[in-house]
Amino acid sequence: MNEADTPNYTLYQDFSNRIMSLLKSQVPTIEVYSIDEAFLDLTHVPEENLISFCQHLKEQVRQYLGIPISIGVSLTKTLAKVANHFAKKSEGEFILLNEKEINTFLSRLSVNEVWGIGRNHTKYLLAQGIDTALKLKEAPPKWIRQKMSVVGERIVTELNGNISYELEQELNSKKMITVSRSFPKDVVSYEELEFAICSFIEKAIEKLRTEKMLAQKVGVFIKTNRFSEGSYYSNFKVATLDVASHYTPSFITAGKKALKAIYKPSLAYKKAGVCLLHLSSHEEFQGSFFSPVSPKKEQLMLTLDKLNQRYGKRTISYGAINQEATSITQRRFLSPHYTTQWNDIPKV
Repeated sequence: MNEADTPNYTLYQDFSNRIMSLLKSQVPTIEVYSIDEAFLDLTHVPEENLISFCQHLKEQVRQYLGIPISIGVSLTKTLAKVANHFAKKSEGEFILLNEKEINTFLSRLSVNEVWGIGRNHTKYLLAQGIDTALKLKEAPPKWIRQKMSVVGERIVTELNGNISYELEQELNSKKMITVSRSFPKDVVSYEELEFAICSFIEKAIEKLRTEKMLAQKVGVFIKTNRFSEGSYYSNFKVATLDVASHYTPSFITAGKKALKAIYKPSLAYKKAGVCLLHLSSHEEFQGSFFSPVSPKKEQLMLTLDKLNQRYGKRTISYGAINQEATSITQRRFLSPHYTTQWNDIPKV
């Protein structure tokens, strides 16, 4: 990806929210899996009406948002992902309910295309002669569990049409908040990398407070350029706070420790990021006798957010983040915020 292709995540998230809201209005239950994927409960739709119903959903999204989508329908989440794989290569909707048809298309799907099968499992399965999704489906579940743990067993169970992954009802609660960036130029200095990580943490915790949530873990990852000369290096480290919080300085301190644990000198880093894990709402929060909640910290964060919202981003920031952080993490040639900022609305 070059600088001219820098993605506008604010725009993407806004369009995602609009699409998911439209889909939610048409089905009883929806699980938003990622920014561009969702699982829908279609058990209320008669089988003979599934194609027309999916076509209606597609037409609505295209009419109101101008975005094409593909829909795969099957008996389980894993099989629905298989159906969606073929939907993208056909008219945009694909129904897989008949066992004979399921087996036919599983025989055409490489095992590495199966949802949940990673690189290491792919190598092992290929070594055992299991090169298609159908052969994986027909593998003995006990043997799969022994070699690929319960995760592999669940995948095989789902390929056989039996549900292992229920539709999750917690639709509005995020499981993770991630902020990452590829750098315009490789970063060698530890200080620059630390500035960047602290900047990402600041933004992630702002999102956390906007969602009115707390986090207890922060993960930090760094990567060198996969395509440059020399060996590729990538690492990830999680730091855990004593109690769930949305107090930015606590996460900056934890993030710095995590970065120090994985940083290797003399390497040129191309990408870095942070993710907030173990999220919970304020209602679910359980305090600690040894780490009581500080009302002063709570008020400080609220005041800081209000000032930055009123006078502009980073009007007030942290000592761990200086101008170097913003210069190496800025997104150049960013596409306009067509749907979220008045100044970027297209002029006709």
